[in-house]
Amino acid sequence: MKYRSEDIENLLSHLKIEEVVGDEIELKKSGANYKGLCPFHPDTTPSFSVSPTKNICKCFVCGAGGNAIKFYSMYHKISYEEAVGELAKKYNIPIKAYENKNFRQKEENEKYYKIMEEAHNYYQENIFENQGRIALEYLNKRGVSPKVIRENQLGYALSEWSGLFDHLIKKGFQKDDIVELGLAKNGEKGIYDAFRNRIMFPIYSVSGRIIAFGGRTLESSKEIPKYINSPDTPIFKKGKNLYGIKDKGSILKKKNYSLLMEGYMDVLSAHSYGFDVALASLGTAFTYEQGELLKKYTNNVIMSLDMDSAGQMATERTALILKNLGFNIRVLKLENAKDPDEYLKTFGKEAFLKCVKNSLEIFDFLYELYSKEYDLSNIMSKEKFIARFKEFFKNIESTLERSLYLDKLAKYTNLDKTLLKETLIDNNIYKKVEEKIEIFSKKEKEKRAEHSILEEMTIELIFSQIGFFKYFFDKTLESSFSKKIFYFFENLEEGKDLSMELMEFIKQEEFTESEKDKILTFMFRSTEYSDEKKRQELLKEIYKSWFLKEIKTLEGESKDLLLTFKLKKIEMELGSEISFVELVEKYKKFRGILSENNIL
Repeated sequence: MKYRSEDIENLLSHLKIEEVVGDEIELKKSGANYKGLCPFHPDTTPSFSVSPTKNICKCFVCGAGGNAIKFYSMYHKISYEEAVGELAKKYNIPIKAYENKNFRQKEENEKYYKIMEEAHNYYQENIFENQGRIALEYLNKRGVSPKVIRENQLGYALSEWSGLFDHLIKKGFQKDDIVELGLAKNGEKGIYDAFRNRIMFPIYSVSGRIIAFGGRTLESSKEIPKYINSPDTPIFKKGKNLYGIKDKGSILKKKNYSLLMEGYMDVLSAHSYGFDVALASLGTAFTYEQGELLKKYTNNVIMSLDMDSAGQMATERTALILKNLGFNIRVLKLENAKDPDEYLKTFGKEAFLKCVKNSLEIFDFLYELYSKEYDLSNIMSKEKFIARFKEFFKNIESTLERSLYLDKLAKYTNLDKTLLKETLIDNNIYKKVEEKIEIFSKKEKEKRAEHSILEEMTIELIFSQIGFFKYFFDKTLESSFSKKIFYFFENLEEGKDLSMELMEFIKQEEFTESEKDKILTFMFRSTEYSDEKKRQELLKEIYKSWFLKEIKTLEGESKDLLLTFKLKKIEMELGSEISFVELVEKYKKFRGILSENNIL
């Protein structure tokens, strides 16, 4: 069901968040707030805080939280709309609902889920019949036992022309629906099964429904693709799901790490050896959306992709996406094996555990990888080698983390840290902010286009300390969202409670639901800037980004050679290690130059 925003706001105003959260986890009073063990990650010390005055909750370790509805939906793993309905009913708060297209789509999707479930049952039954002996023999040779087959619910697609299609038709399902799910295809000789003589790997949604299949051929012909997957359908998008997530992600949450692999057999082998946190990306390049899905369960990833050159390139590409999302990443080096499946079968669990123990932190992996490509005794080659790290540094948000990596690189290359910082960070910040969006999927690009990354970073920073607004009040904003938030900052009276005033402002202004969620996210993230040193470093970085943006804009527009020279000089000065006070002084000097040239 769908609910109007004003009705949801009314529900929130009547809900007491300490009651909603307290009904699910044990809370203890802590000053004006309440604290408890976080239900969204393995927590041993109370890190989940509930604020009745702000009507929000947050974990200061994993970052989970939100308003009462958000908490309830996350805790019970249901949609936001479902949470609204259940909370209204639970606490006897009247709320009106109306049907929408999404609700009708869910009803439409239910028929697809039933078809996929029946197809799965069919495949499972086949593998233990006489006709499925070929599949059992193949899996046995690969070291996959009947127990593992049952636990992972593998199946077998017969080599018959239309065995599955005929079975589904007899069960009363419609031809067009079967074809739309990619289970059958229209050919010159009529309808035929898309999967034939293949071992079938079921692919589940996060909620545990069958949404697709992967099939490994048992044919010997090289002309037949070894693996094929279900196409994109109304209930399945390849770039949004991961193979191997068990029990709705509870295992990943409990163990707080994942093993990211390349293929179905890698994951199966890992699971059979007790590594039940193994996942794979469904035969496509790893996507930003898959990273966001994984982020719901853990921030820690051990990558174990294939050991060939293509696998190494995939590791690099995937690592940049994961790093952009804030993951802690390590990489396995498997000697004398092409993939995790072969390594486990050849050397066993203990040897694999030793590889995990000796895994490389992502920076060390990249350093080793890039070192093989360049002759570091050659100056020009070494310069190109250093430049290879630009993309890596662009995708690191933490100032402290960047500094630690710079220390490592300076030590490894015997180069001055200040010089490396100028090349990889100071002169890279503007590009980092502007190009960060490039690693997003097309949909993510469209979504992010509304609000520039720099504007969002600035708003989040100001939420952490409202006094910082004085450094950005005169900036030219592109998005209407940012302009509204800046209007709020400008008119916030000194001494007023930021959170309370913001909630009132949201009620008065026309914000979309996604914008409201964005504001809440900014508020939560800003609480992580309790470290004054970290906050000051971030202020300096963002201030410099705005400064560089203004310089770049003027350089592109200016036809005055003298002015261009002056701008270039200031830009070069910003590359050196300067304090924030010096940075502000340089900006005043810059504004003076603009006044002299009648630009202001």
